Amino acid sequence: TPQVHIPGLTDTELYPNQAVRLSPAQPQLTNETVVLKITNKKDFNKFAEAEEKILEVIAETGRESLNTVTWNDTFMFQGHSCLEFEKLDISLDQYIQENPLGLKEIRPILYQLADALFFLESCQIVHGDLKPVNIMMADRLRRPLKVKLIDFGVAVSNPEDWMGVIRGTPAYMSPEMLLGLPFDLPFDMWSLGCVAAEMLTGAKLFPGGTEHDVISGLLKVMGMPPGHMMSQGFYTDRYFNEEKTAEGPSALQSDREAFVDLVTKMLSIDPAQRITPVQMLEHPFFSLSHLDPSRHHNYVKLSAETKGLLGIKKSHWRNAETVSQLKSTT
Repeated sequence: TPQVHIPGLTDTELYPNQAVRLSPAQPQLTNETVVLKITNKKDFNKFAEAEEKILEVIAETGRESLNTVTWNDTFMFQGHSCLEFEKLDISLDQYIQENPLGLKEIRPILYQLADALFFLESCQIVHGDLKPVNIMMADRLRRPLKVKLIDFGVAVSNPEDWMGVIRGTPAYMSPEMLLGLPFDLPFDMWSLGCVAAEMLTGAKLFPGGTEHDVISGLLKVMGMPPGHMMSQGFYTDRYFNEEKTAEGPSALQSDREAFVDLVTKMLSIDPAQRITPVQMLEHPFFSLSHLDPSRHHNYVKLSAETKGLLGIKKSHWRNAETVSQLKSTT
């Protein structure tokens, strides 16, 4: 890492994202430590300019010192853009690793982040990369649990112009971002939900280094996105082949819902309300009545064939007359 000397700056190592600088206001009287975000390559200066525009909007409101990082200045050094910020403590990611959080600690942190999103919403700004490493503890000793949102490098005020452009970190990307749908302020709320879960468990809610990993985890936890999102998603085909998109996942989702309904009735606490064997045998999960043959033809066909292989359809002891008799006695 190169050693650099900048007039008005301390001798320090120039890190890719930060350095130490004397306060430009009163350099002879103060020795304030600040953080510099320095572009790695001169070609990246345009990204620093875009971030500066977002920071200007935030600064104009006078609210930046509450729950978003305070931006002080922007200057050039040897052709590199340098964004100067207040120096904060450690990231929430590091803090979680060192200090497991309970609900009493999570509550004030989450409230501050919700307030930060409320503020950004009033500015019509989408942060676009909300995650624990972009949330900083302000000062663990003097201001415990005080946090600030940092890094507006991919933030936008015109999300409609960025549809289909993947932004952020996979584990915290919302379904609309992953599928390539229009995104707006709710994108940040999804990310904050992932952060909230991570604060409690200490682990990512949807781990994975790629969008495919996250989609897979999302399906296991949350189920399939609604049909209109699947059909309109610019990147739907990245994750689902034509057959699955047309009928597999939606049929599977309906089947899972039927299965959950069946098990729920089997586990009714009140025995008088618990499903009976006769009712269970007539449940949609077995009759497949919850599936639409016109939309889920292959899935229905395969399910029916599986029942046939087990002799359920033709050779089972149960028939309509028996069922009718049993129903009349229950």
